Amino acid sequence: MAQSHQAEGSPVPPEGVGELPAPEYSFLESACQRLSQASILILIVVVALDILTRSLLNYSFEVADELGGYLLVCIAFFSLAVCQAHDGFHRVEFVMDRLSPRAREMARMVYDLMALAIALLLAWYLGSFVSASLASGNTAPTRLATPLWIAQIPMVLGLLAYILSIVGSLSRHMASLRSQHGHTPETHHGR
Repeated sequence: MAQSHQAEGSPVPPEGVGELPAPEYSFLESACQRLSQASILILIVVVALDILTRSLLNYSFEVADELGGYLLVCIAFFSLAVCQAHDGFHRVEFVMDRLSPRAREMARMVYDLMALAIALLLAWYLGSFVSASLASGNTAPTRLATPLWIAQIPMVLGLLAYILSIVGSLSRHMASLRSQHGHTPETHHGR
């Protein structure tokens, strides 16, 4: 049983979880993870610096809110591909646990196909939004006067990385379904 290979004290996943081959981090997913981590660190520094200057010097740089918002967008969108690669999104386990392995893979494929459709639509919309911001030269009405396309581009890049990660998950689901269906030579001859 797979549980005997677990390190002592490590949680044992419920049956049906982790059936997909463990994906290796692609360069893209590693880059997204690093960008998310960097965004978290920068956010901590910016907020801490603002707290310190407000409490010690009674002064604010008045950019923490703006930068914090941009960094939260980076964290949210760049983490999508990482979560997809590690099957980290929520699902209704009590339903998934009652499905056969084949039905479970089919349910995961349906979810991934729906997520892919929504992500493609959102990427197209946000891409046209960034293009319009770039063409108009609009800037944020703040002290930094950040060009809006700079603040919007992480959404598009994060979604594109997520789309590629979904495609990778779909190919793993299809390979898993093929192996369960008996298309591999070892299982086909064993029947």
